Amino acid sequence: MGILAPVMIVLCLSACVGSSGTRVKVTPGIAAEAESPEPARLRPALVIEHPDFSVIDGVCVGPDENIYVADKGAHAIFVFDQGGVLLRRFGELGSAESQMHEPTGIAFDRQGRLVVVDQGNGRVQLFDTQGQFILSFGRKGGEPGEFNEPQGVALDGEGRILITDATSNRVQVFDSEGRFLFGFGEAGRGDGEFDEPESIAVDQQGRILAADEGNHRVQVFDQAGNFLFSFGTAGRGPGRFVKDVEGLAVDRAGTIYALDERGGEIEIFDSAGRSLGSCGGGPGAEPGQFNSPDGMMLDEDRGLLLVADQGNRRVQVFRLEDIRRAIGGAHTAR
Repeated sequence: MGILAPVMIVLCLSACVGSSGTRVKVTPGIAAEAESPEPARLRPALVIEHPDFSVIDGVCVGPDENIYVADKGAHAIFVFDQGGVLLRRFGELGSAESQMHEPTGIAFDRQGRLVVVDQGNGRVQLFDTQGQFILSFGRKGGEPGEFNEPQGVALDGEGRILITDATSNRVQVFDSEGRFLFGFGEAGRGDGEFDEPESIAVDQQGRILAADEGNHRVQVFDQAGNFLFSFGTAGRGPGRFVKDVEGLAVDRAGTIYALDERGGEIEIFDSAGRSLGSCGGGPGAEPGQFNSPDGMMLDEDRGLLLVADQGNRRVQVFRLEDIRRAIGGAHTAR
């Protein structure tokens, strides 16, 4: 277990640093001019930084309302409260139960269990909110139920666990206890084919959305893995990805949020894949800017969008109302 880090939180427009440990910035959300052709600039409501962060990858909010961060460089899960104060950490490098090797995607299931993609060990582990091991499934390999480079995780309304396997170019679906059900996808650029799928999400209709990283697009499938449509293309500007589609999130109204890793922006689409605009300050280290952002999680109950800003070794938390204002009101909360 890690040492709890004291923190001081102050409303500010620049960095606020505690006496030691966790570094937190709290700023009011500021939307840019909606008329600008450039992506709307946002300021985060909260920024969480910690000296032990190495290569943060996944982020989610638990049933206890705490913020969980997967760090593949530290081989651990960090747990913060809603104010950004470190509560605990668990995990260490290894292949035994509860040990990890480069954890990436994380998400909570409807039973309140934390699902962790243990990438380096080619498996998935489940824990309770205190970090106590529950079960694991999968192993290294290319057969059904095995993984070469597992990356993203999502849970659907039936409690099924969906995992992307980047180098195997497929999505695999398991029941709530880790029993393999089916998989879909193969390498390529056509419909239903992937070039290193990363993040994954499931919308209110049960449709599966997969970030097809190398093909600069998001693909949408039905619950059985049948291809429906795709959206996004290479380039700059709303609806485009400079390179590498990363984090994915979908709200209850069907609005889709996708991270452009190289472009440093959040691209926003309606449920049919039509662009609603983009926001973010582009590549950089200032509040609201990103350096290789990776995981993303939508906490709609609290009106927040959390981004694992990997290259800057921090988590940025944005208010959904600021994002919606920034894209000119194209999205209306329902």
